Amino acid sequence: MPPVRSQNLSIMLTDIQGYSATTANSSREEVVNLIRRHNQLMRPVIEFYGGTIIKSIGDAFLCTFGSATDAVICAIIIQLLLKEYNQRLKEDANHLNLRVVINSGDVSLENNDIFGNAVNITARMEALECFPGGSIGISESTYLLMDRNEIVAEKIGPQQLKGVPDPVTVFRIPFEKQKLNQLPVQLLTLVEKVINAKGGDQESLAAAQINEWKQSVGKFLQQTNWGDNINKASQQIGKVQQSLAKTFGQKTVLEKNQNFIDASLPSRIKSGVIDWVILLVAMIALSMAWWPVQRIVYGPTQSVDQLGDYASNWQPRTINGKYIMVRDQGIVESFVSLNIQYPLPLFWLYFAVFWKIKKATPGQIASGTAVVSEDGSGDISYGLAAKRSAMFLVSSFIIVGLAMIFVGEKKTLYDKVCSTRVVE
Repeated sequence: MPPVRSQNLSIMLTDIQGYSATTANSSREEVVNLIRRHNQLMRPVIEFYGGTIIKSIGDAFLCTFGSATDAVICAIIIQLLLKEYNQRLKEDANHLNLRVVINSGDVSLENNDIFGNAVNITARMEALECFPGGSIGISESTYLLMDRNEIVAEKIGPQQLKGVPDPVTVFRIPFEKQKLNQLPVQLLTLVEKVINAKGGDQESLAAAQINEWKQSVGKFLQQTNWGDNINKASQQIGKVQQSLAKTFGQKTVLEKNQNFIDASLPSRIKSGVIDWVILLVAMIALSMAWWPVQRIVYGPTQSVDQLGDYASNWQPRTINGKYIMVRDQGIVESFVSLNIQYPLPLFWLYFAVFWKIKKATPGQIASGTAVVSEDGSGDISYGLAAKRSAMFLVSSFIIVGLAMIFVGEKKTLYDKVCSTRVVE
């Protein structure tokens, strides 16, 4: 028997308010059509955001997401779609008033199903009166994990859930306060198609609609610049990488064997700006790559669950006034995290390596400058490159060393100490 796997996921549970009363007064065909329309509006959005539909029971979906942010954004878009759908319907009886609740935590996966306390909490949240049809409710664990710069949430407070010993703090997602609160034209067209589909037409529509939805949602995110920040950052990083590759192929002023003079102030400022932009983009890229990898390899670093009772490496902490559990990190994980958060060693290595190998950083290559020794030779040892890099970083942060370029001999402190100069 294969071992039971565990994973930290965001769990979404949806149901239609008043579904039982609606179906009691409807024919079998009307009920089937209602569920088909419900599925056609929801499934493409869930799939687009990487959600996995664990099970579908009549009017209810149980889904999991690897990202709390994606789960909440997915729920917001679904509710906006249903709001537009309901406004276009002539009969109130066919309205889809969907309630969505999301909780995050550790779940056990077996035979394409999920189990665990996090799943139970999600199911109990669905019964809360503070989450009527048309609303989105999230637990504190989801709130702490999601990107709060992208999504606005309002705290409701602790709620006692049936079968759950401790109260669970919950939040509501107010649609009117989100960056995105209305749908673009192409999604409205698709809503119209769902409404106008009749009987058997819905079967053929459902299959073709998945791809159409994915394309439309992609355009939709590009229009709103919402929930797509990582993709846009990746595009910018790609442009910088192409620019860097082109820059590395260029010769430095020393390699061109041209006569050179001391670099002008504008040239030095230009090279510095380019280098710091490169480092900033690199830092963003490293952060984007590290945090998901860290979560997959080592697991979450924080939790609102009382994991300390079960794992010795989880300890209670109070962060921003909230009592949560924090996992102790090992030496390797701590070292990598520290360098990602405070990347001074990486910055130091960047300048030292380029000054030793190319006698110029990418910014200096682009601005036509280079570093030479005081006598004009290009011989820079490893020790000198490392020393100059360290002093350059210190001078950049305390300003004093850099300010010396504006007075006297117009040489920076690190050039004076290292007996180097910048030429063009």
